[in-house]
Amino acid sequence: MCKDKLNNEETKSRLWIWIIIAIVGVIAMWGLSWWGINKFIDEPTNQGTFGDMFGAVNALFSGLAFAGLIVTLLYQKEELKLQREELKETRNELNAQKLEFQEQNKTMKRQRFENTFFNMLSLQQEIVTKLSYTWKHKQKTGKRNLISGAYEYDFVESKYMGREVFEALYNETDVKLKDSYQSYNGGIKSIIKNKGIVEFENIYDISNLDHYFRHLYRLFKYVDSSPLITKTKDDNKDEYEERYDYACIIRSQLSDYELVMLFYNCLTANGRAKFKPLIEKYSIFNNLREELLANSEHKKLYAETAYDKCAE
Repeated sequence: MCKDKLNNEETKSRLWIWIIIAIVGVIAMWGLSWWGINKFIDEPTNQGTFGDMFGAVNALFSGLAFAGLIVTLLYQKEELKLQREELKETRNELNAQKLEFQEQNKTMKRQRFENTFFNMLSLQQEIVTKLSYTWKHKQKTGKRNLISGAYEYDFVESKYMGREVFEALYNETDVKLKDSYQSYNGGIKSIIKNKGIVEFENIYDISNLDHYFRHLYRLFKYVDSSPLITKTKDDNKDEYEERYDYACIIRSQLSDYELVMLFYNCLTANGRAKFKPLIEKYSIFNNLREELLANSEHKKLYAETAYDKCAE
């Protein structure tokens, strides 16, 4: 482009030089003609005859003037062509800048999403770490009553922390119903196996997990609906695949007993309408251990996509 501009300037300079030379030449010829006629030709009739001799010269200068006009038009055409090329390059540069800005904007959105996502994931792990559950239960002392001969029992407190809570509630502890406060031993698995999933909704002792399940739902919901996840030109995955990858990160943080507790929680009124569809959409139970279920038939209560996204 710089070379084109330099050639354009040189052409323009030469054109102006020739125009000036032509104008000076025409003025000089006309001046000499007028001076010669008045000095050497006395009779007016002879002056006319002599003047006709310069008709060819007049035609020559007229032709030169026309040629100059054509040259000027050609020069203007070339200049307009260069201007159009410059405008085209300018538009291309602006389009490239626009695309680059869009990609930068998408990258910034992704960074904002990931900042929030990993902060929420960290908070979820913090919630798990702070979970605690104390189980008061009878335990044999190894001593027998001297009168009846039966074993004596003491009340013992077993305290569980973090992820231990899920396994303890599911397999070991006595659980109570919210309405009657009636206790069942053998853990939640025993209640579901013997009383059914409906009874699971009425269990009192898992109320301390409400915060855990609510925040876990919000974490999956954020991945599913955040407008900050958008495809960039370098992405080989579609938007669903991008969201699925983040859902897999959450899934990888869930222990076996967290998954099985989540399995039954999402079959209750608390999770059936909103949480269960997300489970099935992102195959959250891909790593669920079927032998931990209270009944293997319960697996059919979820769509196949809850276990494998390729099941559709």
